[in-house]
Amino acid sequence: MTSSKGKGDKPLRSGRAVLYLRVSDPKQVNTDYDPEGNSIPAQRKACTELAGQLGLTVVEEYVEPGRSAKTIDRRPRFNAMMERVRRDRDVDAIIIYTRSRIFRNAADAAMTRRELKLLGVSLLSVKDPTTDSISGDMLAGILDVVNEYQSRAAGDDIAYKMEAKAQRGGTPNRARLGYLNATESVEGRPVRTVIPDPERAPLVRMLFEHYATGQYTFKQLRETVTAAGLRTRPTKRYPAGCELSIHAIGKILKDRYYLGKVPYKGREYDGRHEPLVTPVLFEQVQQVLYVQRNAGVRDRKWDHYLKGLVHCARCKRRLTLERAKSKTDRYYFYFLCLGRASGECDLPRMAVDAVEDHVVTHWATVTISHSEADEIRSGLADALEAEGSVTEAMRRELERELRRLETAEDQCVDLIGHPDWPADKLTTKIRRLRDQREAINARLADVHAQRLDKAGRPLSCCCSCSVIRSGSIVTLPMMSGGCSTGSASTGSSSTEATTDLP
Repeated sequence: MTSSKGKGDKPLRSGRAVLYLRVSDPKQVNTDYDPEGNSIPAQRKACTELAGQLGLTVVEEYVEPGRSAKTIDRRPRFNAMMERVRRDRDVDAIIIYTRSRIFRNAADAAMTRRELKLLGVSLLSVKDPTTDSISGDMLAGILDVVNEYQSRAAGDDIAYKMEAKAQRGGTPNRARLGYLNATESVEGRPVRTVIPDPERAPLVRMLFEHYATGQYTFKQLRETVTAAGLRTRPTKRYPAGCELSIHAIGKILKDRYYLGKVPYKGREYDGRHEPLVTPVLFEQVQQVLYVQRNAGVRDRKWDHYLKGLVHCARCKRRLTLERAKSKTDRYYFYFLCLGRASGECDLPRMAVDAVEDHVVTHWATVTISHSEADEIRSGLADALEAEGSVTEAMRRELERELRRLETAEDQCVDLIGHPDWPADKLTTKIRRLRDQREAINARLADVHAQRLDKAGRPLSCCCSCSVIRSGSIVTLPMMSGGCSTGSASTGSSSTEATTDLP
């Protein structure tokens, strides 16, 4: 081993040192009975032996387990070590196992070497030592450039292979929620593939089906699927999984992977995995997402039937509902142009009743033709039929989950009194199961009420006509002042659901 030198080019044979130990992949930590895995203890042993050979006293360790980062600014333990070196000035050397463990970027390596030289701190490596000299600095620079090249070349190779796998229909990353990574035997060869998760796949499909009805906000959808049993995969920290976040639900509903596609780096390939949703269902979900999200409908405390449907004629921005409070503590509601809120429009706030009057005046001038009326009838009939099928699927899924909960409760009841099972934990489990069962019963009651109500309820079309379902026939009665299907259109025909206000 080449002799290492310290301050003033004298051999470093005494002083204080810190160790920097790092692995880049969490899998390297979880590979042994030791919580640190195999690599970290091996690095510690080699670095400690080098410190003993040089007569250095190890005063602290900085361990970075399972953190992949090509630049040093994303390594908290490295930054803590450097901060200690700058602040306390009580360290003579930093000992590492190999330079590739600390530097994967040649520019970072050069700046760190320069700073350590100014602070009088030596950087000692077990596997690739260098002297504190001009030739040693040159060798260190070459090693750091080679390490950066190897890191980038390995990354490019992995990216190429992952893209090639996606092009062949494989899943280059971990399977999405609702699927499982599995290994199949093909002609005696193990082949990694993706299969539907028997537990979560039906619940993910249920997530799409419920949202496609347009009757659920994200919060309501999360409550429903959580009650049905949909949770994230178990982890070491959360063995039972966690509830899906609103953000996660939004990503799932927009992810074409569930349609049987493999999106990768802006491109899309036909996947080999089994789709969980049909193209028709996926498109219905995207339409609801567009209406509720892009058109401005959000989960808010205040509701109004015109929310997201009226726009400013001056700047074409959407009008949003706003609540104001008077000096007498009375609340008033106004429509505010989003362009005014950002300083791009001068449209004053408009009272809700004034906007409603504008809308009524506008629709009084709108007429539709016979063909448009037939199209509306056909669309509403299809919507009613689709709603019925989705509601029935929802009922079956809830009843299946209810039976599962009842079975689990019966099993817990049978274990009460068994000496190996604590009664308090079983009681808590039974109470939780019963709460879930009550929530599902409430959802079933809502579904049943929807089925009863659907037979004769009036629905509103875009031109305020009332549509009544009678048996399997949908009729569209003529409304005075509204749409006219009995005569030719005399004005501009429109079925647009937005109104521009002056």
